[in-house]
Order: sequence, then structure tokens, then C-alpha cells
Amino acid sequence: MLVLKIIIGIIILAGAFFSFLTFNNHCNRKFGYRFFTMTSFVIVGASLILISIGHEWRLDALKENGDILNGIILMIIGVLISMYLVFKNFKETNFVYGLGGSIVQLSIFGVLTYLGIVVLIITIAIFIVGNMGAQRVYVVNR
Repeated sequence: MLVLKIIIGIIILAGAFFSFLTFNNHCNRKFGYRFFTMTSFVIVGASLILISIGHEWRLDALKENGDILNGIILMIIGVLISMYLVFKNFKETNFVYGLGGSIVQLSIFGVLTYLGIVVLIITIAIFIVGNMGAQRVYVVNR
């Protein structure tokens, strides 16, 4: 039963990936605009990171009876960056495609950003631990 669940999960992920590519190619043919690009991923990632940092900053300020304005400003900047991307999507396409593409784009890229940060932290930790025992190599014959 576990193998069946894994196979069904892989099929669902592959279908979702194929549908995103199909939607992206359709929008490229119809409007000359692609929703799922590296630039839009970086924009969503930056806005999500700013919103997360601002939220944590605000919560820490509330615990310490400090100034919550810094965290709120960071969250507002993150939301404005996301709104810029949504506005750009609406400008390049029509209302229906802009709305649907923006919802999917923000949700998928948001999840990928969180997963990417976790993978990046694990990779950096592995490299640090792996290089702790490494010794220098000296070139003798030059």
C-alpha cells in the first residue's frame, strides 16, 4: 500500500508540473508573457523572506515591549514587492489569466522558497562539517 501511495504522489506531482508548464507555454503563446521564470521566483522569494523576517521582528518587539514599527515596515515592503509582481502579471495578461497565474505563482513559489531555504541550510551545514577535517594541500613540484 505504501508503494501505491508513493506512485500516486509522484504521478500527482508530475501532473502538476506538466500543467504548470502547459499553462506557462499557453500564456507565452497568447500574451508573450511567462509566469514561471527565475526572476519571478526571486521576487516572490525576496518578498516572502521580508514578510517572514518582519513578522519575527514584530513578535520579538512585542515580547520585549520594543518598537514594532520596524517589523511592520519590513512586512509592508514584502507585500508591496508581491503586489508589484501581481500588478505586472495583470498588466501583461488579462484579468482571468493574471488572477489565476498570480495565485498559483505566489503559492507555488512561496512553498519552493521555504523548501529551498531548508535545503540550503542543510547543504551549508554538510559542507562545513565535511571541510572541518580537510587539510591543506601543498604543491611541491612546480
